Amino acid sequence: MRLRLINISSLITLYNGIYAMAFGIFMIIFSRFLIKKYFEPFPEIWEILVKKWIRDLSQYHLILIYTGFLLISFGIFIIYLSAFIMKRKDNLAWAVLFFGGLIGWASIFVVNILAKNFIMIVLSFLGWASFIIGMVIPIKYYLQKGYPKF
Repeated sequence: MRLRLINISSLITLYNGIYAMAFGIFMIIFSRFLIKKYFEPFPEIWEILVKKWIRDLSQYHLILIYTGFLLISFGIFIIYLSAFIMKRKDNLAWAVLFFGGLIGWASIFVVNILAKNFIMIVLSFLGWASFIIGMVIPIKYYLQKGYPKF
């Protein structure tokens, strides 16, 4: 039963990694649309950027593209460690994935809350919540399992 729960949670986090990659691709493809959504709470600043400082607007566009590529690499990280956990049930891999994913998804979620972009808040919350669900299912197993002595 425990191994089945570990496999289920590893599959959830594996799909979470695929979701992170899709989220990154979404950010790259729709970066111009997302820029407008980030500046929606600040229409005066948006008008100034569009009219006078178009070059600064392209910098925001590049930042979103960079963030999209970082999310793709984050997704690869999650997929790799999830597959490793499925094969070996390794404590250290689970701990690295737990803390790395928790910090990564939480930071994406908090930054989007601060930026007041509702679309990105929902998308990042879905990623964060699915990751937490996938990591909490086997937590009892990994906390009880002893670390190897060197």
